[in-house]
Amino acid sequence: MGKKRIVGFSFIFGMILLLVAGNLSAQEGQETQEVVTKNYKFNDGVYYSFSDFQKNSPVLQWDEMQGNVFSNPEAFTVKAEILKIKSMESGEENLLDSIWGFAIGGIPYIKIEQAKELPLTLFAGMRVRGKLCYFTYEVREEKEIVFSAYNPVTYQPFRSSTEKRNMKIKKEKILLFETGKVMDYTYENMAMLLQDDPTILRALNQIEDWEFEEKMFKCLLIYNDRHDVKTTASNPN
Repeated sequence: MGKKRIVGFSFIFGMILLLVAGNLSAQEGQETQEVVTKNYKFNDGVYYSFSDFQKNSPVLQWDEMQGNVFSNPEAFTVKAEILKIKSMESGEENLLDSIWGFAIGGIPYIKIEQAKELPLTLFAGMRVRGKLCYFTYEVREEKEIVFSAYNPVTYQPFRSSTEKRNMKIKKEKILLFETGKVMDYTYENMAMLLQDDPTILRALNQIEDWEFEEKMFKCLLIYNDRHDVKTTASNPN
């Protein structure tokens, strides 16, 4: 009878230990997650994929790298010519062809796909981090511009011509932190993304034209504050 009680006690005690260990593991897993706020600092280094960025887990540290990287803090962009691993031979692969992006000073930069013939690879900094990440950059595009000559009496055009001009175009983008999908930052896309928050969606639809740019951006910031998203790894910075 005594042996059965000992066996039963040992079994129950073992189950308790397993439950405690399981709870501790779950707590440890939760402790490694952090909310991505609008100014959240990511771990510096090179991210091979969006998944690396999402987990805040760079594959390579900057002290392992060498190359030519040019930062433009005012434009919140970085341009790079070469980026290689120090330990590799000089003829080895330029990582710019294969990486997703990197973080410098806690700010993540996403690679922008451009024409192959351009000498430098462009990376745009995440100005806002959160469930909806926001970034912007400028590119040169060829646009058709219509020039018209007007009659000074009737103010009607009597001659028009079309010319192609190479112009700087501002691009504004949203990256969905949960999926990695990149979308244009437009009213239509914002209205679709705010469907799960009727209050902010209603505010978006009530914005006057003259204040649209400022107020739509505020809607994005408020949405991120109301809808947390987390990384799956901690930040030692």
